[in-house]
Amino acid sequence: MGEFSDLRYKSAWILGKIGNLRAVEPLCRAMLNDSDQVVREWCAAALEAVNCQEAVPALVLAMKRDSSKDVRLRAAMALRSLRATEALGELLSYSDPETRGMAVTGLAKIGHRESLEDVSRLLKDEDVEVRRRSAAYMAEFDCDHSLDCLSLALQDSEQSVRTEALKSLGKIKGVKACDLAIQALRDPDFQVRLTAVTALGEIAHNKAVDTLVEVMFGQDDEEVRAWAAWSLGEIGDERAVEHLQRAYKTCPQK
Repeated sequence: MGEFSDLRYKSAWILGKIGNLRAVEPLCRAMLNDSDQVVREWCAAALEAVNCQEAVPALVLAMKRDSSKDVRLRAAMALRSLRATEALGELLSYSDPETRGMAVTGLAKIGHRESLEDVSRLLKDEDVEVRRRSAAYMAEFDCDHSLDCLSLALQDSEQSVRTEALKSLGKIKGVKACDLAIQALRDPDFQVRLTAVTALGEIAHNKAVDTLVEVMFGQDDEEVRAWAAWSLGEIGDERAVEHLQRAYKTCPQK
């Protein structure tokens, strides 16, 4: 309640450090009403530290209505820390796309598999960032449904979504992930092809060896061909040795 904002935000920080449940109500009130966004942000952080489920409704309200992105982000992080999966799940359908995206990321960090069906529908969201975050969410779950969703994401009109889908495939690994990444090597966008090449190295399945050799000696951008060589090393299949030796001897040096 102090006159100066630095006193108020430091008070919030201290209450978070103390961690007493008596602080929840005044912290919620200040988070929703203080005129200074720094104070509101520190109140959200303090509520995360206190770790009380009674703060969830106020944190959801802050995500919906606060004018500061930093406050909204801090509230989302607090909900994630509190494992407020029901609240985050409800925010998946909120009108503001930024809020939907933050909710997707929160559920991904929690590893909430039960939200897979709801998040998969957001791969057709009108907002590209929501679609990108939904593709990133799939990396947390090694299952056929996630792989089917990532196959859909690889057909997205936006490069950033296709790139994120390939990053997720690199984390999931397996034969099907390898097949999808190989298909993406034909993508018209350079960044997508580059990510596909590095994803194949992360997946490290020997099924990709022949294809990567073709890329290494192909006509694509030099950076893509160089990362194809790296991916062959990551796979560790002896069939690649003679091709890597030939590339070392014959590919032009700068």
